[in-house]
Amino acid sequence: MQATHRILPALVLAALLALTGCKTAERAEPPATEPPAVETPATETPAAETPDDDAPVPEGDITYAATGVRPDKIIAELDGNTAPAELLTYQIGYSCAYLDYTMQSYDMGPLDLDADLPNGENAAQYIRTESLTLVKQQLAVENLAARYGVTVSPEDEEELAEQRAADLLEHGEDGYREEVRKLGLSEAGYERVQRAGYLYRALAAASRDPESPLYQPEETLADYARAEGYLTADHILLSFLDPLTREPLEDGAVAEKRAQAEALLQQLRDADDPVALFDQLADRYGEDPGRRGNPQGYTFGSGEMVEPFENAARALAENEYSDLVETEYGVHIILRRPLDAAAAAEAVRDAYFDSYFLAEVERAELKLTLDIEKMDVAAIYGAIRAAQGETCTATAFTFAQRRGQERNCP
Repeated sequence: MQATHRILPALVLAALLALTGCKTAERAEPPATEPPAVETPATETPAAETPDDDAPVPEGDITYAATGVRPDKIIAELDGNTAPAELLTYQIGYSCAYLDYTMQSYDMGPLDLDADLPNGENAAQYIRTESLTLVKQQLAVENLAARYGVTVSPEDEEELAEQRAADLLEHGEDGYREEVRKLGLSEAGYERVQRAGYLYRALAAASRDPESPLYQPEETLADYARAEGYLTADHILLSFLDPLTREPLEDGAVAEKRAQAEALLQQLRDADDPVALFDQLADRYGEDPGRRGNPQGYTFGSGEMVEPFENAARALAENEYSDLVETEYGVHIILRRPLDAAAAAEAVRDAYFDSYFLAEVERAELKLTLDIEKMDVAAIYGAIRAAQGETCTATAFTFAQRRGQERNCP
């Protein structure tokens, strides 16, 4: 699933690595602001077909072979939208393949599903929980799209058709069905997984459309950005780099830059209105070519600027200027400006929608059927690996995640 997998696998991997004692990059805390309040149109969730228990199971079906559960048997429901067993089979295989490949990339050895984790679960139990979360996300995407009348765009419908044509050209009809089977899916299930990614893309696009009820006003997004640590800062840069070659200046030239910066700083200290003077000095003496496109400074979040610059900017109050700050680029005088609401809103609009979606997922209750207990992770993953033979499992899973996914072998 293109967009929902943009959200979850990084969280799954980070959590598993943390549970096994490996260090990963720190992740920001969830946003402190509430998800957007939007009116809920009276649309129905997608209707699910009732499986025919007497219908023959497709030959070689992985779900049935591994668990004895029909692939079309309903195993989960979210607000009226249901998931068949094959969808969980696919997500289990997807998560196992990705984590196995990633753990080996970190020299942690192959994935051991029996390994005990610090949280008291073994790896198989943990992957089962995370795979159900992925199923829940897909159902939530479909529900949200139905609620707001969002559909796959004509351009994405064309892309889906082109992708299918390319797959058929590469594999042929029988080969195509066989590749889908190796993923643990029927052709209908494969298409559903694909379409969910495009639906999320369409929902995200709707959140940027002022005519959509998912669209949030600038002030709401600016508040969110502020809570997430965004700020706006301007600067006067005297560069330590040659403007043509970008090579470091000689020591003598660097000393001259520092002396010039000291003189500019003193002018600000002596000024009755240092903010007004700052604009004049930055326009006249500043050597940051990017400032021409950002005359009132840069709006940025954590980690987007070099550390000395960001730390100095965060230490300032609004309309306060810094002492001299040196970075690899040169010597700066930094002015913390009031947050640029328009720039901040655009910077966080997509992240805000992602946080809204994840909050929707968190609030909803995924109801499971008794058949869920038969969905054994080790049996399912073993059956998928057996079906795929010696091929790289992570690469095999790119067949269903081709557009913009991150399941690639070296």
